[in-house]
Amino acid sequence: MMKIYLARHGETTWNAEGRIQGQSDPDLSPRGYSQSRILLEKVKERPLSAIYTSSLQRSILTAQPVAEYFGLPIQRRSELNEISFGILEGRILHMEEEARLEWERFKNDRLTYRIPGAENYQDVAIRLRPFLRDILSYHQGQEILIVGHRVVNQLLIGMLLNYPMEVVLRIEQTNDLLYLVQVNGEKRVFHYWNGEIREGIFIGGQSVIL
Repeated sequence: MMKIYLARHGETTWNAEGRIQGQSDPDLSPRGYSQSRILLEKVKERPLSAIYTSSLQRSILTAQPVAEYFGLPIQRRSELNEISFGILEGRILHMEEEARLEWERFKNDRLTYRIPGAENYQDVAIRLRPFLRDILSYHQGQEILIVGHRVVNQLLIGMLLNYPMEVVLRIEQTNDLLYLVQVNGEKRVFHYWNGEIREGIFIGGQSVIL
């Protein structure tokens, strides 16, 4: 049985300001650093054998307490970088009408529509597939941690569990919610929330088992 823990990076200064991040690289906020320590508490009793992050500092900084505790290197993989939001990065939607309209176009067709200079969900899925093949090959029977991003983690969960895209688009993950996906056997997914471990994915503020 292989177990993959999927964390989202801690809150950033841009999260706190309501700015679109994508592949921009803001620092963690004080709350985000606290969330990185809470992540360690959730996994410190597990026999982790590898830690993967994106190449963005919010992902790396979130993984640091876990890496230091286990004495494991942080393996940075650019394939895990968040989706690029092109011209919208750094902008606050509710303050800019043009940006809000562009965002709505993307939300209505996230699979194929590209914001100027950006990616869509299919682009991200294509770059994630080789990474997923690698970890499933290298870490059979092991437990690993991936610290990624909202869209990247949605897609990874969907690929691992063979979810249809209409489900993938609804998967929620706040900065402090940790998923666990079990593979190489009966595929199951769990999430850590409010001090509990619950089976299923988080949709609409509640646990859903598919």
